[in-house]
Amino acid sequence: MQHSSSPPTRPIGPGPQRVARRRFLATAAAGAAAPMIVPSSALGLDGHLPPSERIGVGMIGTGTRGMQLLDAMAPLRDHQVVALCDCRRDRLELAGRVAGQTRQARGGAATAPVLHDDFRELLDRADIDAVFGVVPDHWHGVLFARVLEAGKDLYGEKPVTRSIAEGAEISRLVRRHARIFQTGTQQRSWPQFRQACGLARNGYLGIVREIEVGVPGGREYPAVASCPPPPGFNYEMWTGPAAYLPYDPQRCEWLAMYMISHYCAGFISNWGVHHLDIAGWGCPEVLTSGYEVEGTGTMPRDGMTDTWIDWRMKFRWPSGLVLSFSNADNPHPMGCRFIGDKGWVRVDRSGIWAEPAGLLTVSFKPGDDRLYDAPVHPDPVTAHVADFFRSIRTRQDPGAPIETGHASSTLGNVCDIALRLGRKLRWDPAAGEFIGDDAANALLSRPLRSPWAI
Repeated sequence: MQHSSSPPTRPIGPGPQRVARRRFLATAAAGAAAPMIVPSSALGLDGHLPPSERIGVGMIGTGTRGMQLLDAMAPLRDHQVVALCDCRRDRLELAGRVAGQTRQARGGAATAPVLHDDFRELLDRADIDAVFGVVPDHWHGVLFARVLEAGKDLYGEKPVTRSIAEGAEISRLVRRHARIFQTGTQQRSWPQFRQACGLARNGYLGIVREIEVGVPGGREYPAVASCPPPPGFNYEMWTGPAAYLPYDPQRCEWLAMYMISHYCAGFISNWGVHHLDIAGWGCPEVLTSGYEVEGTGTMPRDGMTDTWIDWRMKFRWPSGLVLSFSNADNPHPMGCRFIGDKGWVRVDRSGIWAEPAGLLTVSFKPGDDRLYDAPVHPDPVTAHVADFFRSIRTRQDPGAPIETGHASSTLGNVCDIALRLGRKLRWDPAAGEFIGDDAANALLSRPLRSPWAI
């Protein structure tokens, strides 16, 4: 299936280290160039696949998001969770019990997946075809590179990486190793986002000249006293490639870790990527063309966090397109609004609105640019995971491939750099660098703590 929302889809061949019982994957890849209709049984939605033919899954990171993804996977019968990994033993054991119960409910053996406390052991397993990378942002670049080099397909949580340079390298590795990469921007598998972007892309709003994006803002956290990490928590491994700082009971937890620049660029990137990605899905120019960006923002006055609490950013493209990006209600509400000279449409996770209202009843025409159709499921995260599994079988790019994931992640990181430097910047996506600004280009990458490297 050709996804009109992404760069031209290319077949991605299977890796060299597949166990014999998974030869069917290579067979599916051989015919991937031909148009095909994937039946529900091939997606594992009705339990047709025997355990020997299910995709072997490993998950690295079993915190809140990891548990959500295990829950989202549960209705899909074309996979089996083989192994789990986390540096916190209590979380790992809980996830193991949950995954084991899912396996037992399907009539399988009443055994939990194998548990690992070192992701390198999980990646050495020949019975794993695909990995879910569900770790903090500062680990994305190093971990995703190791997964791809191990010959595994990858569902990588967003943003693709903590730094722009790491994202560019992961993009190269996906193609070099011929892997499937699904970015965890699950809004692309949500019908209302697909509808809004279809209206914007196909001229139903007229010429789109302005886009408004709002996402949750950041917050301050007061500093707390350091202490030894709790038993069963390998804090050295959790810190990984980030600068090593004394452990305290707050910095590794939701929500503080997303507000500390050693681990994350803050919600300007980590949450921003969701609706910025929708802006680029509805207006591809956002993700593919050069732009200039400037704005203002507020940092915490004290405490342990050092990422943006609020911001107002303005992107401009040579075509005249303007994208205004703020934390929610400063001034833009949550979501993404496309404004054309014939109408507008706004979408977020709670609904879709348009003016004139008749836009919401538009029937797209055969000649329209049709966005990819996610597998049908009431839970959009389950649909997004099903799309990943479908891509593993067809060896065609999923709905949120690496190039769009990296470009969407870059938008937020560019904002962070512009605010830290306090000036307008010009971005060249083809070169992957800022135009004529050595100081900005010096911030494309971040130091990695030894021995971790990409």
